[in-house]
This record gives sequence, C-alpha cells and structure tokens, in this order.
Amino acid sequence: MSKAKHSLEHGAEFPYDASDDWWAGDGSNPPAAKDWAHSAARGVLADLNDRSGIKSVLEDIEECVRVELVETLAEIIRAAAA
Repeated sequence: MSKAKHSLEHGAEFPYDASDDWWAGDGSNPPAAKDWAHSAARGVLADLNDRSGIKSVLEDIEECVRVELVETLAEIIRAAAA
C-alpha cells in the first residue's frame, strides 16, 4: 500500500478534526469526511502526525482550531483541483 493511501485511511480512521469527546471515547464510529477534499486534508494531517517534531505540536491544538485547519486545507485542495 502506498504512503498516500495509508495516510488517507489513517485520516479516515483517526480524523484530526474529530471532537474532543470522540477522541476521549473508544475510537469507534469516526465522523465521515464531508467530501474528497476533506478526506484529503485529513490524510495530509495524518501524514504530518506520523512525523517526529510535528506530532507533538499538532496534539496540543484545540478542537476549534483543528476543525478550522482541516476546513482550510480542504479549501486549498479544492482550489488546486479547480
């Protein structure tokens, strides 16, 4: 499996923008991505979370900022595809 495919799957299984309540729970039923670009943004963040030095910074970000970050990345991805 390619690194990109793995990152997309990991981002779907552990969505960076999921609520704090979801993260504190048992990890079942992750919230679905809104569309392909949202899925891609989650995949990018999943890849970044696997990198030393970056993971510790991304873990300390508040829920509202995580949501905004994923939404902004998804918008950038959509714009690049247009």
